[in-house]
Amino acid sequence: MVSKFENGAQPISKIINQSIKQKVNYLQELDQAVKAHEDQKVYALLDQKRYAAEILHREEKANDTGVMTLVDDITNHLSNYLSSKLINYLSQAYPFFYYEEYQLGHFRIYFGNWWDRRQFGELDVLNIRFIFDQTEYKKLAQSFELSQSGKRFNGEKIDQLSKENDRLQNLIDSQAKREAKKEELQAELKEASARNGLFESSKNREAREAIVSELSKLEDQEEEARTAAGKIKENNQAVLELSKENTILSYERKSIVDTFESFEDFEVQNHNLYANYLKSLVDGGKQVIAHD
Repeated sequence: MVSKFENGAQPISKIINQSIKQKVNYLQELDQAVKAHEDQKVYALLDQKRYAAEILHREEKANDTGVMTLVDDITNHLSNYLSSKLINYLSQAYPFFYYEEYQLGHFRIYFGNWWDRRQFGELDVLNIRFIFDQTEYKKLAQSFELSQSGKRFNGEKIDQLSKENDRLQNLIDSQAKREAKKEELQAELKEASARNGLFESSKNREAREAIVSELSKLEDQEEEARTAAGKIKENNQAVLELSKENTILSYERKSIVDTFESFEDFEVQNHNLYANYLKSLVDGGKQVIAHD
């Protein structure tokens, strides 16, 4: 016989009805919040535990995933819907970030409106957070660190390439000198070889070996000199790209300092973005991040 009770406690039908009612109530609340453009209420429904902790400052039981997963298939649409007010807020709080919706509800972040600006990551609208490209973010963080001691992010690389170009140019410029030295060494080798007999002295043998070694070094330099012009051109292009990156990083640093005063404050505000934004909705969208 099939039991109509769960462990002899509540009737199964009652449990089903309660579950259905809970789901319907959740969807009705979400529907009303969307219709009324109450974005703060929508966020509270999407993550009740986080909202309770960061906005209401009280503990909340774990999210009811059985209810919240009801909207899993429309998250892209919800993200698109919620993005309007959020991006409007961010345009004031982070005036150097720009956004591109590359597919419904998915947004790329770009740093700056200058040439060669970087794609800096993505905006997670539903969780109100930046997902920064870690490679680009680490470059920016290191750039700030180096700037404190008057150094540039690509400074060492540029110095190394410049020194390498000086060496290569010297190889090109010293071709005549090498040719003269080769002729001198070849004459010495010929003379030393003429003294080579059945019982060659160790001194003469060492002298010949030293001359051959010197000639070999000159040949290596000559071989490198043949491709030096092309290598210099490659290095100059690399220096140009590294210098451009330094310029972009300087623009980014200035943008952050102008808005937040320091990189550390920028990171703090990123961490508090969820709470700051939802509190601004309570104030009618007028509150923007306070930069102390």
